[in-house]
Amino acid sequence: GKDNLGWLIVHSRTKACAIVDGPEARPYLDYIDTLQLNLKAILNTHTHPDHIGVNRALGPVLDSLDVYGAAATAADIPGLTHALRDGDTVWFEDVPIKVWLTEGHLNGHLSFILDGAVFCGDTMFAAGCGYLFDGPPAAMHNSLQRLATLPDDTLVCCAHEYTMDNLKFAWMVEPSNSELADRIRNVSRIRAAGGSA
Repeated sequence: GKDNLGWLIVHSRTKACAIVDGPEARPYLDYIDTLQLNLKAILNTHTHPDHIGVNRALGPVLDSLDVYGAAATAADIPGLTHALRDGDTVWFEDVPIKVWLTEGHLNGHLSFILDGAVFCGDTMFAAGCGYLFDGPPAAMHNSLQRLATLPDDTLVCCAHEYTMDNLKFAWMVEPSNSELADRIRNVSRIRAAGGSA
């Protein structure tokens, strides 16, 4: 996907790594080879094709990995080895990863929290939230309220670069908001340089 953001969790000491979502495998595998890492796991936030495509693309390699995803949607996650529920902890090497159910975008949607970062899939984006496929709105609201309890310095690792689209919508609602205008200018510079905001 052209707007998917790919995430790789790397254990700095052991060089083990885990993929978080993704539409395809090749960019991950090339990067893993370049850094001489050892792919051990996949964490799936939800079951949309642009998030579990990496599972399908790995083919036989998938059989050697730990594959994590929601118990509620276990039948739809290729290669699933660990069905997760809200409040579970995944151990990646010696690092605990908390599992939160963050529904609203899709039933069974999970977020993974570790070491000052949250991998929130399609629940939360810069300046917006995910589309409500399953909803209801109250579920998304509850998920966003829960994510808001994380420390302010938490690195938010969302699964798409939708920042400018979300800011344009916000501008339609608040066209005289000077802070929003500054953010739009800043994000425009970042995106023009090929970065993610």
